[in-house]
Amino acid sequence: MIKRSFYLLWGSQTISSVADIIYLMTVISFVFGNTHSLLSTVIVPLVRFLSQTISGLLFPLVVSRFRLTKILVLAQLVQFSVFSSLMTYYFLTESIPLVILFLLIFLISFFDGWVKPCRNSLIPRFASKEALIKVNGLVSTTDQIIKCSSWAFSGVLVIMIGTFNSMVIVLLSLFVAMLLASLIKDNNNQNKSANNKESKWTQAAEGWKISFRNKRIRTVFIVDAIDTIGGTAWIGAFILAFCVQVLNKDESWWGMMNGSFFAGSIVGGMLVVSLSKIFANRKFPIMLWGLGIYAVIAGIFSLNTNPFVAMVLMFCMGPPLQVTAVVRRTLIQENAEDSKLPKVMACLEVTNNVVFSISLLTLGWAADTFSIQTIYVIASLMTLGSVTIGLFSRTNFFEQKTKIFQEEALRH
Repeated sequence: MIKRSFYLLWGSQTISSVADIIYLMTVISFVFGNTHSLLSTVIVPLVRFLSQTISGLLFPLVVSRFRLTKILVLAQLVQFSVFSSLMTYYFLTESIPLVILFLLIFLISFFDGWVKPCRNSLIPRFASKEALIKVNGLVSTTDQIIKCSSWAFSGVLVIMIGTFNSMVIVLLSLFVAMLLASLIKDNNNQNKSANNKESKWTQAAEGWKISFRNKRIRTVFIVDAIDTIGGTAWIGAFILAFCVQVLNKDESWWGMMNGSFFAGSIVGGMLVVSLSKIFANRKFPIMLWGLGIYAVIAGIFSLNTNPFVAMVLMFCMGPPLQVTAVVRRTLIQENAEDSKLPKVMACLEVTNNVVFSISLLTLGWAADTFSIQTIYVIASLMTLGSVTIGLFSRTNFFEQKTKIFQEEALRH
């Protein structure tokens, strides 16, 4: 069973994602156009990562006091208000000092850091256990479609209609997303702490304690973190360098390879949705198989110099990566208590942001010091490492499956 509120949440987050990508493209275009400095442009994603990391660390304190739906609406209201201020300032002055712009980016990103944990924690409340992997697949597929289409067309949009008109589209999208979020009904009060007299430190650390003490959640966290290190190799800058240095192709091939990867990811999401009943009973083995297949493909990719083969490999990587990502999210949702899930999800976001930032710098150094192909060898080996950890920890999930069968037998 899937509740009406899930579709409101899904719609709100889809529109919000479109707005976020157009907003990012507009801001990056504005900064580069006014400074002609790559360093200044790189500061934009760095400010976002820093802000979202701080936001994730503070999220457990907020979720201990307020309902998830209120936090979601508040976050989107503040984003709408801050962006309105940014747009008004630009309309009146036709210019924005970089200090003010980066401050506004920090504020928008800070509250955006609350949105994803809210979304991933609300999804299990709006879908039955049997439908959980299916709705996660729907959300993940939509995310990939939005990324594929929005990144492809937002740059063209900014060039065609200008910075201010692009900002108008972002503002309207944020308003609609906020309106849909305000209609979401959640009758669950379990996200509030049973004892609000706990110290701030205890509330902030609760999600981390659960993540490390729960064997199944800890396993997924470790696998996810190691996979994130390898996944950093597939950001646009590294793929572009691979196209130029190894494949001897220009930026057009870079765009086609990105499109090929997103197409594969969409296929993977559709597989999860269409085969959700099969996947639901074999989540952990499927996750390990998906990671193993991806590791092999990444290894072949690192040795390949044929551009056509590279494009096929990029497409083939999409399905296993998408399937494993959906499965990991579902496993965390199933293994964390409903009242603790928001804090666990916030910890996962913080971990991913920190790991991604560190691995981005490390892989960048490796690519400059050795070769761009080296980072794809690293990606393959890191993923094989996560598979190995998963194999050693698989008994934790078999114990869970046995327990579920025992509970069902007792019920009948």
